[in-house]
Amino acid sequence: MRVYRDDQKFLSFRINAFLWGIVVLFTFLAGAFWFVQGVQAEKWRNLSESNALREVIVPAKRGLIFDRSGEKILADNSPAYSLALDRVVMKPLVKGDPNHQTKLVTFLSEVLAVTPQEIAARLEKGKEIKITQPLIIAEDLQMTQVATLQAQSIAFPELNVEPVQRRNYPYGTMAAHVMGFIGEVSEKDLTGRHKDLKQGDLIGKRGVELMYDEYLRGHDGAQYWEYDSHGRRLAEYAPARKLPGAGDNVYLTIDFELQRRAEQYFIENEFVGAAVALDPRNGEVLAMVSSPVFNPNVYSKRFTPEVWRTISSNPFKVELNRAIQGLYSPGSVFKTVMAMAGLSDNAIGTGTTFSCGGSGVFFGRRFRCWQKNGHGAVDVSNALKVSCDIFFYNTGARLGVDNINKYAHNLTFGEISQIDLDGEKAGIVPSTQWAAEKQHRKWYPSETISVSIGQGPLIVTPLQVANMMAAIANGGKVFRPHVLRMVEHQLPDGRLERRQVQPEVLHQVPLSPAALATVRKGLWKVVNEQGGTGGNARIQGLGISGKTGTVQVIAQHGWVKTEGLPFKYKDHAWFASYGPYEKPEMVVVVFVEHGGHGGVDAAPLAKLLYEARFHKEITNANLDLSNPDTLEQIREGDMPIPGQQPKAPPESAEGLGH
Repeated sequence: MRVYRDDQKFLSFRINAFLWGIVVLFTFLAGAFWFVQGVQAEKWRNLSESNALREVIVPAKRGLIFDRSGEKILADNSPAYSLALDRVVMKPLVKGDPNHQTKLVTFLSEVLAVTPQEIAARLEKGKEIKITQPLIIAEDLQMTQVATLQAQSIAFPELNVEPVQRRNYPYGTMAAHVMGFIGEVSEKDLTGRHKDLKQGDLIGKRGVELMYDEYLRGHDGAQYWEYDSHGRRLAEYAPARKLPGAGDNVYLTIDFELQRRAEQYFIENEFVGAAVALDPRNGEVLAMVSSPVFNPNVYSKRFTPEVWRTISSNPFKVELNRAIQGLYSPGSVFKTVMAMAGLSDNAIGTGTTFSCGGSGVFFGRRFRCWQKNGHGAVDVSNALKVSCDIFFYNTGARLGVDNINKYAHNLTFGEISQIDLDGEKAGIVPSTQWAAEKQHRKWYPSETISVSIGQGPLIVTPLQVANMMAAIANGGKVFRPHVLRMVEHQLPDGRLERRQVQPEVLHQVPLSPAALATVRKGLWKVVNEQGGTGGNARIQGLGISGKTGTVQVIAQHGWVKTEGLPFKYKDHAWFASYGPYEKPEMVVVVFVEHGGHGGVDAAPLAKLLYEARFHKEITNANLDLSNPDTLEQIREGDMPIPGQQPKAPPESAEGLGH
């Protein structure tokens, strides 16, 4: 019996040992499962992803931007090289050698000529991007850098030099504020209107690049490659390939020659300011200049801290598009609005005259005219011609600020023009309601006197002045100004579809024909009659009409010349114009910040632009083509064919009024 009990105890021991072994085994397996699925989940997930198909984005070529003729490419794409970091490949390298990342940072710092801290910051920022996506470390590599990187590919296999298309602006600063630039999509963009994009994608940031990004960007393609667990590329899975679609080409309304001449004028004279040329028949922007200018090629690359400090410290705010964002007093250019308002409201008539003796008292205060000795008795057309302040003081006193506000708004001041560019400002046209709501005070009648000559709390943009002149030129139509002329889209069958932008009339200003004729007569006199303040814009045979303006920047007591004052205290200079007189085809507005006088500093540029646009008409006007001898000389080659003569030198300056 004892033997039986001993055998039973031994059997129970073996069974219990076996059961405990099973418990230990399952405990170990459960712990291992937890370790693999929990602690090492990220590792095995990455290895799994890297051993499967991985998507490699093939960026789309951005659409080209042309001038209005289609002959000049203002923005294209050029081949370049970027440096990408494959973090899937890098991860096991860092685990095998804890110093590998330090070595990588040091190597990249030397090759890219940046600080190790900047490289480390780029790696840290890359943590926001999915690990299987390449992290762009540098762009626009030089060939020496490419060679160095490829020579060290064994030591740093996670680095890949990739050929890419880089946005290029062949003419540098040409029309930069119109063109804008591109940049990397921001967090705000990704959570807002661009939820379909991913970190690292490029989008338009300013100007045409921003406003028409949906056309220009196109859509990216993709390739799917098989990788092993070491991150090595094996083969492409061709059936899954997605071809990229190039962006649409965009044609602007910008006239290359007008834009070039206008920009050159500001550069040669070292002027700060803006110029706008419009077609009053449809609202097309023929030229738009803001000076000083920036180079969009710099903005479309990754900034270094030094470059950013240089840009941000520029006192002239190069990013500001002064044509649509610069807010300035219009000065005597506003007298055009005053004349139209006074005549339309019957505050004055075509024969109304006021006597100018150099100054006058209005609402208990003495206001002076720019001409110390006065202009004598002048009517409205001659008041425009010589820019008589006293005449328009009287007109403003009769109209009142609220009537001035009404007509100014009708002629586009204080309004967003809806141009297809970003950041446009509306400006201010004061009224009694504006004073009560914005300044919490009463409007005083004496303030209206300053507004009557474009001073006081009245601020406008150069584009608004151009829109006003366009409405005067075309009989009262206010067009929506636009810089896009046409979008060229390639259909799947290869055919090109061209979508033309149609003119859009925002509203019709109710202008009395008699008032309009009188104002236009006065504007013609400004340029074409002796003693007019805009004589420097005169072109024989073309009939340019315009208005000069000189804006005081600091309070002046008495008749003071500001030529010798520091730059920031000098007067602003305006010239607003249209031509030809009978059938206006172009409006030109020039504004020179702290430039001096509108007739001297702004009007000559307008003349240059009219000469460029209408050189054939000007030439033909100077030839008597009804004379048989003239025609014979042209046939024999003794006289150049009309339109092919060299440009005549500019006229000397004359006319120093407002």
